[in-house]
Amino acid sequence: MANTREIRNRIRSVKNIQQITRAMQMVAASKLKRAQEMVAAAGPYAEKLRLLMGEVSRSTSGISHPLLVQRPVERVCVVVMTSDKGLCGAYNANIISRAMNLIRSMKPESVRLVLIGKKANDFFKKRPYEILKYWSFPSREVELAFVAEINRFLAEGYEKADFDKVVLFYTKFKSAMVTTPREVQLLPLESEEADKQAGVSALYIFEPTAEELMQKLLPKYLQNQIYLAFVEAAASEHGSRMVSMKNATDNADEMIRTLTLNYNKVRQASITREILEVVSGADATKKK
Repeated sequence: MANTREIRNRIRSVKNIQQITRAMQMVAASKLKRAQEMVAAAGPYAEKLRLLMGEVSRSTSGISHPLLVQRPVERVCVVVMTSDKGLCGAYNANIISRAMNLIRSMKPESVRLVLIGKKANDFFKKRPYEILKYWSFPSREVELAFVAEINRFLAEGYEKADFDKVVLFYTKFKSAMVTTPREVQLLPLESEEADKQAGVSALYIFEPTAEELMQKLLPKYLQNQIYLAFVEAAASEHGSRMVSMKNATDNADEMIRTLTLNYNKVRQASITREILEVVSGADATKKK
């Protein structure tokens, strides 16, 4: 059994770690609040853009655009979005596992990887897949210029037929306790189904023409999909880290209580032993 000094040192170490986890929990909670605001702000715009795409697509027929070209799928670009840092529970493991479910179903030579986040890069660089590009996940707010750079890289690669399909894996944010790995096909862009709002579509006069609007909307729609994935992933990361650090702090509390109980037991046993030694010594002196 450990002595009192060893137990005191362990208690001190656990308390120091608990201070760190509590501070990280508070920081994550602060960042989560801002990330939730960004998700709430991006959602309505994405929905309106989707509805506008639907209205314009119903007014066009046979539109030709490089992002709509369908080709036999021989090479697939898999975009995996993780965090740069750890200590966020199973957040990174879940999204990588979801991506690997698709990757394992394909031949290694047909996979092209675009990685966002250090954890994804650390995982895939040790495996036999071609990595086309790697970006670190933004440590602060996601800037549109950064999203536009990724959008341009994917669009140009698709137009040049470097790959025939683009699939994005990211984590969708529902709440701090609930985050879901999600798979989304980015390219080729799938046109809206014309019968989704059959009978409720209004008549519009487009200026410029619907075809010209569609040519402008398609790249913006792709960029918005990527931006929305970024803000959802950021909120999911902060929520997962907050929950993980809260659990770590609670576990530290339980460990401190257990160690304190052990410390009191060892100390009481030591005091009892010393009393017995004094009593035994006194008895021995009386007998002499």
